[in-house]
Amino acid sequence: MAPTLISSINGKKSKAGMAFFSLLVILALALAACGNSSGSTSSTGKKHILTIGAHVGGDFTKALSPYNPTLVNEGIQGMVYETLLFFNRNDGKVTNLLATDYKWSADQKQLTFTTRDNVKWSDGKPFSASDVAFTFNMLKKYPAADSKGIWTDLSDVSAPDAKTVVMNFKTPNPPLLWYIGGQTFIVPEHIFQNVDPTKFDNSNPVGTGPFKFSKFSPQLLTYTKNPGYWQADKVQVDELLYPAVKDNQTLQLKLMKGEIDWGSFFAPDLDKTYVQKDSTHNHYWMAPTDMFTLYVNLSKAPFNDVNVRQAISAAIDRAQLSKQAESGYVSPASTTGLILPNAQSYLDPSYQNVQSTADVAKAAQYLQSAGYTKGSDGIYAKNGKKLSFSIKVVNGWTDWETMASVIKQNLKDVGIDATVDDIQDTAYFDARNNGNFDALIGGLFGGPTPYYLYDTHLNSANLSPKGFNWGKWKDSSTDKLLQDYASTVDPTKQKQAIMGLEKIYASELPNIPLVNAASWYEYSTKNFTGWPSKDDPYAVGAAYSAPDNLMVVLNLKPAA
Repeated sequence: MAPTLISSINGKKSKAGMAFFSLLVILALALAACGNSSGSTSSTGKKHILTIGAHVGGDFTKALSPYNPTLVNEGIQGMVYETLLFFNRNDGKVTNLLATDYKWSADQKQLTFTTRDNVKWSDGKPFSASDVAFTFNMLKKYPAADSKGIWTDLSDVSAPDAKTVVMNFKTPNPPLLWYIGGQTFIVPEHIFQNVDPTKFDNSNPVGTGPFKFSKFSPQLLTYTKNPGYWQADKVQVDELLYPAVKDNQTLQLKLMKGEIDWGSFFAPDLDKTYVQKDSTHNHYWMAPTDMFTLYVNLSKAPFNDVNVRQAISAAIDRAQLSKQAESGYVSPASTTGLILPNAQSYLDPSYQNVQSTADVAKAAQYLQSAGYTKGSDGIYAKNGKKLSFSIKVVNGWTDWETMASVIKQNLKDVGIDATVDDIQDTAYFDARNNGNFDALIGGLFGGPTPYYLYDTHLNSANLSPKGFNWGKWKDSSTDKLLQDYASTVDPTKQKQAIMGLEKIYASELPNIPLVNAASWYEYSTKNFTGWPSKDDPYAVGAAYSAPDNLMVVLNLKPAA
């Protein structure tokens, strides 16, 4: 199984122009998790302890700054440090957190936040707008901490009074609101004012969130409830435990034994190995937040021919990919590039039906339109050259390997000769980032609206190797529609731009969507109830997703 889409970036964080990496966010899709659980009811007089499986891969190393450049310890973001806003990637709704309001100027070049009253840092000092302004100016001073590339578009940030933060932009860019409001964790000026946040050990984290960091060990992170939290009445969990687990197999065993309450990892056949062990309490929900795709190198033949790209897409059995590679947890991807059903309100009705099975006849029509004829060996050729290419995947990322195997057979069935090049992750990253590939399986990072996926991966300002436009799509119409969306806050105009992008994506296929990608999430109602679910998708359930983790813990209640 592949790791998170985030980790599959191999540390690349900067963006060019308006092309922004849908981080955490988003984005998300991790092979992370771990566990050991014991919750108790109030009748016992014991603490209500929530044990969370969000780390897999061996012992913890101490990384307590929310801006640690490698891997921030689980729980620091969300449970200790909060954002101004929360964006629900399941439906795009925005909830106020440390900000109670935000407004754009008429020209969308100034954004003003009103910060919340009566919020205190966990050391008792008052929180104010100056902490927010400081945080953003700190990211400017230390660019390595600005993983979202916010200062590419910001010109200045100030706090004219204790409740107001004013941000000015070089050019209009309302989509930055997600990165600014929903993905930037606010830190206290009185703690961070003289340190580099990427190097600061932050041994005693001071945040505004519902929990305080209590104890570090290589095997366990412990957090205790913050009694001074600004919405303490919503917090019914007394303590958080994050155990370290060496691998997914160990984690799965702990989950099956009921030793953790909240897990986040991939395992095949969870209905049998987890749910059936305790069908009353054991559940999972794999919210679609991102997408897996087949990147094709648009800079060379045959992929610079749209008919070939359409033929490849028609040949792929996405239902088979979903079942065999992802255990049926996620649906076949829409050829519009929209993550459905999340983005259903943006979907052009003409693209309502998702192609889930292979269409051999249609693939043949596309290839013939491209000038190919089928040889006696069953493989199409043109000017004496067979239609043949390789698909790169990372060795050991089993779902990608399975997808590549299925695609290889699908393509053979329509007369395309594909081989699978199973390589180490470092070689894969190098090939992907520098365009040294025919085709490769990879991820498209989603966000609270479809704009973020299109912008991250199709904006010509984000061409690899400096950005995430790995297929090298460069199209003026695409760039214009992205700019149309980004220069307005009018939802009608934004929807029109998205529908235009859908049409380009579906007709031109700059990359070839495969299946949706999920935020892995398992949970038990034995000790706590109130979890997000398909029926109540108030947040992404993955324990590694922040600040979704904050929203989850605010909704949990000890089981009766």
